Amino acid sequence: MKNLSARARIALLVIASALPILALVIYSSFMQREAAERDEQQELRLIAELVAKRPEQLMESAHQLLIAIGSQGDHLLADRMECHLYFRRLLPEGGGLYRAMGLTLPSGDVFCSSTVSNSGGSANVRDRPYFRMAVESGKFSVGEYQVGRVTGSSGINFAYPVMNPDGSLKVVAFAGLNIDTFIEQGESRREGLLYALGRVVTILDRNSIVLAQYPRGRARVGEKYPNTRVVEALSQPGNGMFTAMDQDAVSRLYAVENAGMNPDGVAPLRVIVSTPSQMIFAAANQTLRRTAFGILAITILLVVVAWFGAEALVLRRVRTLLEVADRIRTGDLAARTGFGEGDEELTRLGSALDSMAQELQIRDGELQNALQRLNHQAATDQLTGLPNRRYLWEALGAELMRARRKQTPLAVIMLDIDHFKQVNDRWGHEAGDLVLKNVTYAIRAVVRGSDIVARHGGEEFVIVLPEALEEIALARAEAVRSAIAALQLTYGGESLGTITASFGVAITRKLSETAEGLVRISDQAMYEAKQGGRNRIVIKNADTGILDTAT
Repeated sequence: MKNLSARARIALLVIASALPILALVIYSSFMQREAAERDEQQELRLIAELVAKRPEQLMESAHQLLIAIGSQGDHLLADRMECHLYFRRLLPEGGGLYRAMGLTLPSGDVFCSSTVSNSGGSANVRDRPYFRMAVESGKFSVGEYQVGRVTGSSGINFAYPVMNPDGSLKVVAFAGLNIDTFIEQGESRREGLLYALGRVVTILDRNSIVLAQYPRGRARVGEKYPNTRVVEALSQPGNGMFTAMDQDAVSRLYAVENAGMNPDGVAPLRVIVSTPSQMIFAAANQTLRRTAFGILAITILLVVVAWFGAEALVLRRVRTLLEVADRIRTGDLAARTGFGEGDEELTRLGSALDSMAQELQIRDGELQNALQRLNHQAATDQLTGLPNRRYLWEALGAELMRARRKQTPLAVIMLDIDHFKQVNDRWGHEAGDLVLKNVTYAIRAVVRGSDIVARHGGEEFVIVLPEALEEIALARAEAVRSAIAALQLTYGGESLGTITASFGVAITRKLSETAEGLVRISDQAMYEAKQGGRNRIVIKNADTGILDTAT
């Protein structure tokens, strides 16, 4: 080194400074590949969820339609001709959504429908899976792909069993969905979003029979999905992501989303969205090649400039590049060279570095947003949309700290739905979910914007009232109790009866209790309300332990 000239040392310095930049670019390229795969996974999940919402909406719409038809079962069974006419009038009102609808007797014989005439032969559907499932489970069921024996058209059938008062099967209401409705997703104005990067969306029934595919490929409607590797992956329960080779030996990333759930615990429909792996990494690979070539070319030019240049023309700008690269490497993605646009080699290098830093900054922002969404999902109860117990402890702890700082009182209300287990035992968990959702609506309609409402677990809810004395807490609890008692809910055409709840209220001024302690005291007061006859409010002073009961 002692024998090298100054120009040689500068040239070596330029070469040495180019090497970390090249390493950073390669590292960034791999990070970009990983980020591109993560982003595509998230995008595929979102697309699969979006596409699945259409079949779910159709299934729910059919469910409600069949419930309405079932409520007129006695009237329709009284006159078969009138029953035929009823369904012929009803079918066009669906706007082409349904290909057939009608009533089937417990024996499987079609009593009446929109397609069978009164003088024609009676079709029997007792071998159809949708009919058997509805009869055996006593619940709304979704069938698989089939071709109608009378209509000759393909579709999916929905069935809803209508029961006699003694629990025996009276009749099964059915409706057949036109298969073409599944194509509507591909014809929407979101086509560019859904099918960019070579994405393919396929909708399958429970037997992996193709119901729809966009853009159209090798998979044909009504036939088994042709990729056996994907069919094997679909045999695993639940939704998920996986990578598999397609029929053309091209690696693809797949996202699977279930649509709906049958009484047997199997999703009747599944949505598959896939993207070629090479398309996911195309941008990163191209960026790596271009950047690597650019760095090589620019390094050669910089050596020449360094050899013949001067401090003011070269080394100052080189130091700027090194500083920005070092800041980016240490995590300062806002670092920029500020060289602007130009054809000079160092300016081009600075522009390329700025573009790379900007892309990294955008990716980092997207990652932070994704983390925020995940944190929100982790703190939210999926059924009611309320914050869950994890969020409750954090929020209540923060409210306690704020109350201690401002020396203001704090109240915690715990309520438990009375006889909730009886609702689940008698009508099923879907009725229980209906009660939980409507109790949530009742609570939200009463509480203030500053109050905190969370689902504590099961049928228990907790309300935190900042700066609330006993009178305010009692009034708020009474308002919620009255709102819940005023609910008039029905399930399957049957009233669920009066819904009531028992309330325990913990009031504190000294604020010496922990968040867990306040919830425990409100739980004890709520237990006293249960013991006292339910549908009442018990208030307990957390500072003195004195109970005050209000009905």
